[in-house]
Amino acid sequence: MYLTFSDTAQKRIKPLVTTDTRIALDLDDGVGPFSDAATCTFDVAFNLVLCQDSDLSDDFNVTIDSDLGPVYIKDYTTEQLDSALNLDVDRYLRYKLTGPSGILDPNVTLRNLQPVG
Repeated sequence: MYLTFSDTAQKRIKPLVTTDTRIALDLDDGVGPFSDAATCTFDVAFNLVLCQDSDLSDDFNVTIDSDLGPVYIKDYTTEQLDSALNLDVDRYLRYKLTGPSGILDPNVTLRNLQPVG
């Protein structure tokens, strides 16, 4: 599994990434420290989380490769993902996660939880 960040997505995200940054692709299902309480919905929602090692819980037990380094996911999330993933920015400046099967999430939220400074 590989996550390709488009040039536009890289230009927006790369300045926020340091050597201490960990990137997580979080399925918002109510599990883990980044997930809001799961709601009764059939929507698939992902958050791209920029955080530190100490922020990651044991739920994030698998990494996938990407243009920006390893991306942490929950192991069961692979059922929701394609083997080739793309994160792009649409014309409304929203992050969009796609794969060969189509649009996986048209509105991925970027959450930067890193300390300021």
